[in-house]
Amino acid sequence: MKLLVYAPLISPRIKYIFNFMFKEVLGLELEYPGNLAEFLSADVPKLCYAKHPVEKTLFFKSAGLLTEHAIKRQKIKTTDFGEHRVPFAVEGSTLPFDPFAASFYFLSRYEEYLPFDNLKGPGFQARLSLQHKLGLLQSPVIDEWALILKNILHLHFPALQFRKRAFSFKVAYSLNPKHQQGVLSSVYPGIPTEIQSDFHPVKKVFGFMNQLVKARFGGKRKAEQMTSIQRLIAEMEKTGHAAPPEFLLPNARERTNWQELLMLPKSYIKLSTKNITRDYSMYYSDTPGFRAGTCSSFYWYDLQMEKQSQLKIFPFAVSYAGITTGKKTNKDPLLLLNELMDHVKFVNGSFYSLWQHKVTALV
Repeated sequence: MKLLVYAPLISPRIKYIFNFMFKEVLGLELEYPGNLAEFLSADVPKLCYAKHPVEKTLFFKSAGLLTEHAIKRQKIKTTDFGEHRVPFAVEGSTLPFDPFAASFYFLSRYEEYLPFDNLKGPGFQARLSLQHKLGLLQSPVIDEWALILKNILHLHFPALQFRKRAFSFKVAYSLNPKHQQGVLSSVYPGIPTEIQSDFHPVKKVFGFMNQLVKARFGGKRKAEQMTSIQRLIAEMEKTGHAAPPEFLLPNARERTNWQELLMLPKSYIKLSTKNITRDYSMYYSDTPGFRAGTCSSFYWYDLQMEKQSQLKIFPFAVSYAGITTGKKTNKDPLLLLNELMDHVKFVNGSFYSLWQHKVTALV
């Protein structure tokens, strides 16, 4: 069964973020009716995304960002939602904010196209991000908002079928010598527990790790803990508690990219001209969290060309450097990893983590 989406203007931005949230995350097929009469006469699940509601249809008010064609500094209103402050506040809508505009703003990395203060270091830093300022950086908020939309649709259209996702634990190892040297839940209200799918068996990964770390490495310094955690991951791969790593970075034999410093849009334009189709650079090297607001892979949206590209992004939630030398150094590494992992488990997403060179398993 398809979900009909009506908007007075179906812009490239609307198609991009609606397809990501509804199709890629929730597994729904979408259809955009050509006119309002066709939309109103259809007796199927449907919603309206506009400035004003349409009759008695499920309505989400547009904040305006997705119908623009320019890149400019936004005057973003915020509001309280659950235990957080969220952007693109609206009134008279199903939700008190525009989740599609907010998701697009984060996923496209809109703010990184704007002039920003980089006096404290090269590139766009986590402290400058809207997620950091609102306290959202440690959660894959786009996936969480998609779950809220799923709940709303389920209440209005019980027959609508959603695809189930399974939590996955993805490990990558950096082969970069400098990296090897160390250069480098809150739950929103209104989501019934029955909507959450059973987790993949690898949900036991950090429970297993937690027990071993406490038993063998309790009280050790952070550097020792990190080495121990890496060895434990290797041990879990060996014993079957975790799948073997899917990739090593960089990998010259495949059309993939990884770099320590991501500069948007320059970096991705360069990759596109080289016909590279996969990138693993979407993370902050100094701060754990979700730079693009998601734990799901996605295609880069080129804001300058106003279209979706062929470059698929695999976002890391955490890197070795981000834990050992980053802004959250006051937290125990294992506790920090568990907190990030819990957020990803809640949305049945993929936890991508980047480590330095692969270490041998414990004996």
